Amino acid sequence: MRRANANNNNNNHNYDRDRNNRKRRPSFLTPSIVGDDSIAGRTRRQKRAIASKWDLQTSIILEIISWLDQDSLMNLSLVSKQLHDIITTDEPGNKNKIRPIFEISGRSTLKFYQNLQHHFLNKETKGKLQRYQIMSFKDSSKLKGDQKSDHKLREMVKNIQMNGIVSLYLSSSSSRDEIDSALLLTLPYILPKLQEVDFSNVCYGHLILWQFLNTCPLLEKLTSNNNRNHYHVSGYEMQYSKNLKEINMNNSTFVVFVDDRKISDLNNHHEIFMFHECCKALEHVSIRYMNWNFSLGHNFNNDEDRKLILIQNILIKFVRNAPPTLHWFRSDLTPDNMTMLRMERPGIELLN
Repeated sequence: MRRANANNNNNNHNYDRDRNNRKRRPSFLTPSIVGDDSIAGRTRRQKRAIASKWDLQTSIILEIISWLDQDSLMNLSLVSKQLHDIITTDEPGNKNKIRPIFEISGRSTLKFYQNLQHHFLNKETKGKLQRYQIMSFKDSSKLKGDQKSDHKLREMVKNIQMNGIVSLYLSSSSSRDEIDSALLLTLPYILPKLQEVDFSNVCYGHLILWQFLNTCPLLEKLTSNNNRNHYHVSGYEMQYSKNLKEINMNNSTFVVFVDDRKISDLNNHHEIFMFHECCKALEHVSIRYMNWNFSLGHNFNNDEDRKLILIQNILIKFVRNAPPTLHWFRSDLTPDNMTMLRMERPGIELLN
């Protein structure tokens, strides 16, 4: 028993000694790194200095700018002085610039032309009007006219020409709204240098299209999406346009008459195909979701199978006989027909 007690006493003594040693053991604290804040601060200052001198290569900026629309260009010009200078000045190589817009709103076609005529009588304002490059109607369906003023409008436009306008945007809040035909028939006369026109959601007849393409010989791009009136599948309305490069007519209507049946003949009449009357310079065509109206006899439009075959033949023949300038075509071609045509015309990008 004594031995056991002695052992216990020794154990207690050793425990107390170890505990005291632990108390006296010096604490090792992690040394603080002097200058952490100053180094971080210096790094941030260096980054700011580098950023202030950072300069994208102009060629890269020009490539980015070339893909932007007017709204995006205006937003980008606010990012930095460098971008603002490139976009707003005559930077060599930059073809996509912010263009001044002449925006029109109102309810009277006659009043619109009267205001223009008044401004053209003043030499200073006449000069300012020539600087605009885009004419845009906020809602062209709101402008109304009457037959009594048609002759007066034709006389007025003889003294009005906005030679700076190269793009015309006619918009409508609904494709069901009619637009004053007198406005559409007279606009081409005051825009002789027009290169691009957008009729999307505008309800107009083929005579209007003929008037624009006959009166504006420099027209290169035509957009007319969501039009409930019809176009001739041959491109008859556009036959006088020698410079037309781009056609966008999605969700619109083509009419095919009896005399147009050769347009779907894949074995004969290779010179007669869709848009053959206006295709000399075509590069880009989009006619997706088209509606087709066939005037080929009683109940033909009710035969869906025959219609589908005929539509595909028309599209196939166009791709096969399109001019070598064509490099992009979006339509309702079936996947199998697109695969076949890619082998025949690899230079044309085909899309749905």
